[in-house]
Amino acid sequence: MVSWSCLISSFCFIVSNALGIAVVVENVVYRDFDHKLWKAFDSDYIEETWEFRRQIAPLQSTSSIFNLFAWLFFALPMLQLCWTLSRGGKRKVGVHSAIAVLCVAGSFSEIVSRLFMFGAWGAASWISQTFNLDYWANNEDSGSKDGIGWKCLEVSWMLIEGLLLWVDAFEWICLFCILVLLYFSIGTQLPEQRVLPLWWARMGLFIAFMAFVDFAADLLRLEEFRTFAEFAIAIAIINTCILLPIWLICLSCYLHKTMPTFNEEIDNNWSVGEVQDLQSNNNPNQ
Repeated sequence: MVSWSCLISSFCFIVSNALGIAVVVENVVYRDFDHKLWKAFDSDYIEETWEFRRQIAPLQSTSSIFNLFAWLFFALPMLQLCWTLSRGGKRKVGVHSAIAVLCVAGSFSEIVSRLFMFGAWGAASWISQTFNLDYWANNEDSGSKDGIGWKCLEVSWMLIEGLLLWVDAFEWICLFCILVLLYFSIGTQLPEQRVLPLWWARMGLFIAFMAFVDFAADLLRLEEFRTFAEFAIAIAIINTCILLPIWLICLSCYLHKTMPTFNEEIDNNWSVGEVQDLQSNNNPNQ
């Protein structure tokens, strides 16, 4: 018996990160990125950049959708695990409450950021294709493009990407904290009570370390895009396309063993006879 939510989350993480890596490869390898022209806000170069963004937009949008579902399905087994490891809220309540809060926070931030991204990209793409961005200060009859519209659009998009970069970084921090706390919870269990193997928890700890490195690479891309983008690709391949899916698949095989067993004769508190006894106790005059 396996947990389908773990398997679906694993599949979505693989697809999302594979597509995300493809987007980064397109930016790094196939695009002739000129840092000097970009920093100089050359209007012709910015216009070419937006044409390139429209070409890879379907790939990026598909990656975002799969990442959204990956986090949603990831939260379900994590909440179940918090309940079982805490023995129904009796063991290390603070640790397991923190894991649950981080799961919900990571999933919620992913949903909000992706919806925000879809709306922002739709509006920006429409503006780049429909509105006059070439002639603002100069008259169109003069034939001399000032490109102020393209520069304004690029500045606005840079602000949006900066916001989303920190949201993505927050998700990696959530994952890092979740896996570290899970290792602490499983490692402090008595050996005879431990259902989840310790090697699985240690694997999660290694994934947490890699997630923190990926978080750092995401931030350092602001300083040197090409160098740290290539580094982030290598980390993402190892961590989110291989290790994290394997970790989730292993969890899907063990999760049902951590859940409390159900015996209908013992646990069914709402049998017909007991319901009648409860009703008679609540109505002593009958």
